[in-house]
Amino acid sequence: MTYPKLHHYVPRFYLNYFVGSNKKLYVYDKVMNRKFNVAPNKIAAETHFYRLPESWSEFTDPLIIEKNLSQLEANSSRIIEKIKNEIDNSEIDRKLSISQNEKLILSEFIATQYFRTLELRELLMYFLKDEELIEDNLSDDEKKSIQFHILAESEILEKLEESIYNSIWIFAKNVSHNPLITSDHPICMKTKNNKMWIKGIEPLIDGSYIVFPITPKLILYCKEFNYWSMLKDFDLSISPIQLDADMVDHENSGQAFMSSRFLFSPQNEFYEIQEFISSIGTNKYAIEKNEDALKAIERTKLYINRQKN
Repeated sequence: MTYPKLHHYVPRFYLNYFVGSNKKLYVYDKVMNRKFNVAPNKIAAETHFYRLPESWSEFTDPLIIEKNLSQLEANSSRIIEKIKNEIDNSEIDRKLSISQNEKLILSEFIATQYFRTLELRELLMYFLKDEELIEDNLSDDEKKSIQFHILAESEILEKLEESIYNSIWIFAKNVSHNPLITSDHPICMKTKNNKMWIKGIEPLIDGSYIVFPITPKLILYCKEFNYWSMLKDFDLSISPIQLDADMVDHENSGQAFMSSRFLFSPQNEFYEIQEFISSIGTNKYAIEKNEDALKAIERTKLYINRQKN
């Protein structure tokens, strides 16, 4: 059996939910500040992105990660489609028929999706360089080896998965004319006060939560249980609160912040996103300008500058 050389770090089945009427994605490239149209199978992918480096090949199948991801995607796509269909045919404030096993599979899918992207590979390298644990100018294979080793040995993936599984899952419908968009890093994290997007490698702690746009009309929130326990009755339910245009624009800003380069939408309209991107690394939208917020802004500036270099 042959396997494709082009490895997608955002699954094609997921991107298909965000295509326009022409069955293609409208894409905004935030690095080059340009828009274009593309099929889902030709974006958010790199040649042999998950292929193990040569030094690992004598111990295991070099395509084992890609094969395992393919199986996880197949299992998850069926569950997501089932949930989507149930929500499409249900009223708000209703409990969904999601089994614990389905929740476990989706927890693995969401945690894996968070760590499998190009953005997280580069973010891991940034953290390690910042601590002077690795050198500059590593080859792609060296970066790949470090990422795979950290994910295999550190338990950060398992800890995130467990925190997602134990969190409170709330699905919300988008009733506005503005679509929820996604990106080349679709899983976002947010602080408990709803004021700051988080780029990090920690599990859900101290009220932080996952924001995951499933389709242009549906979003999932996974809220850390201890802080958000007052919402436990809404676990695995459709939220009584539906998203309006302002709420959609706010959630879309998370995709703009978390993405490495590309944002995807069924519509060729990215004005709000472009405006937000121009503010990243500034305090333009900062509600609190305390010491922690200012430190976060400085870290973001440094990370953006390193990516440019």
